[in-house]
Amino acid sequence: MLVCVLGAVELAASGGTTVTLPGTRQPALLAALAARAGEVVSSDRLISLLWGDELPANPEASLHSTVFKLRSSLRSACGRDVLLTRERGYQLSLAPSDLDAGVFDDLLAQSVDQPPEEAAATLDRALRLWRGHAYGSFADTEIAHLEAMRLEEGRWTAVERRAEALLDCGRPAEVVRLLEPFVAEHPLRESARATLMRALHQTGRTAEALEQYQSYRHHLGEELGLEPSRLIQGIQAELLREPDEEATPSRNSVVSPQPRGLPGLHVRYLRGRSGTVIAYGSTGTGPPLVVILGWISSLAAIASGRDPRSSLLERLADDDVSLTLYDRVGTGLSPGPVPDYGLESSVQELADVVQAIGPPVSLLAMSAAGPIAVSLAARRPDWVSSLVLFGTFAHGPNTFSDKAMRDMIVQITRTHWRTGSKILADLYRPGTSDEAAWHLSSVFRESAAADVAADYLESMYDHDVVQLLPSVQAPALVLHYRADRLIPFQGALDLVTGLPDATLVPLDGRVHLPDARDLDHIEKAIVDHVHRHA
Repeated sequence: MLVCVLGAVELAASGGTTVTLPGTRQPALLAALAARAGEVVSSDRLISLLWGDELPANPEASLHSTVFKLRSSLRSACGRDVLLTRERGYQLSLAPSDLDAGVFDDLLAQSVDQPPEEAAATLDRALRLWRGHAYGSFADTEIAHLEAMRLEEGRWTAVERRAEALLDCGRPAEVVRLLEPFVAEHPLRESARATLMRALHQTGRTAEALEQYQSYRHHLGEELGLEPSRLIQGIQAELLREPDEEATPSRNSVVSPQPRGLPGLHVRYLRGRSGTVIAYGSTGTGPPLVVILGWISSLAAIASGRDPRSSLLERLADDDVSLTLYDRVGTGLSPGPVPDYGLESSVQELADVVQAIGPPVSLLAMSAAGPIAVSLAARRPDWVSSLVLFGTFAHGPNTFSDKAMRDMIVQITRTHWRTGSKILADLYRPGTSDEAAWHLSSVFRESAAADVAADYLESMYDHDVVQLLPSVQAPALVLHYRADRLIPFQGALDLVTGLPDATLVPLDGRVHLPDARDLDHIEKAIVDHVHRHA
């Protein structure tokens, strides 16, 4: 290896020793180029990254001097030129083996298809490459923030996969040593928590395993408003059935992972009238309830229990309700491209799903989906028996009155999706921890590409169905958090004022989607409403 970024940014000289670069500009330049290895980074961009608003008297000359010094340091370390001058900037030309992050990525990928013993050894090699936080002091700066976050997420995944491999090899004591400090630092990582519970059980520490579950449940509810998924609930249930918690289980006494998410949900595909393909799934029995998940979604994330809507939907699936949910075209499991992001196209998409399962149905519209549900209910009253409108609106321009803020969020989502998704996550659950916000942002990024997310968001801001409200015959249940920062409570008031038959259920809190502490109340209100009007 030549360049080391899995810790402080350094060079590796022959013999494996590391070389700390002098000053602050050389390491900063190396970090900026390594985070974009293989790309040509313009001189203007590098000047902005290295100096920000505090520009030297002659920025171009200062950059040229720093490049000259770094190129000399690199040449001394490896005996060849890897810092190349291009027409409008510079490029760090490295083989994957020249960058410790590249070696880590390769080892992580190799471990996927390996048997447990081999995977555990491969992942151990990968984790030994780390000397601290990725990119060191540059991790929280624009110089390397996005790449540092990607690598840290990979590091967490490597720890979890190594723990699972060790457990599969019958080495639970090693798993406990590996994961106890890890889950203390990352309390929301469900996979790690579940593996630790199983390992504690196998080492005869079942009571501690159950304590881990309670700790996870507390953090999940406080930080994300979710309940533990079926996976980890199943592990807890098996542990509680153990006749003697303190007895040391045999190696063959293994608590098996339970199925995740919504029971019996099988994803199917339909081709809509416009020719697009929509992924949808149904589960449960009883009155049909079609869920429009809002702005963007992923059925895979919903089923895994990681989406902020997962806990409510899991509860509804257990009630006497036939639940159907789908991913909008271009999001989640519904392939693109998206021919039209407008409201009319979204309404037709919903109509295609309702027609596929057979009307009449109740509609549960969450977040951005209110105008879509209202439109179908107004146009096809024979198809919609009741409406449940959660945290949504009828008039986009009035609800989102700050146009400058709207434009900024759309632009950041389009050009810096990782940052944009984090901003939106902070609006979904204000005041939550950074780890929880990054959890939500990763769900958003898993659900849609940047352009798709931005275009759906931009279209949503213009949706206006106020004129349709008086013609909606279906009785409506409107639920909304009073201090919702993403979609203001005014959205609920507009709906209740305009709909002929609407019941408002105000909820106390600043969050946007159902919070764990309110799920009993929300679940009962929705189920009662759907059954009453089925």
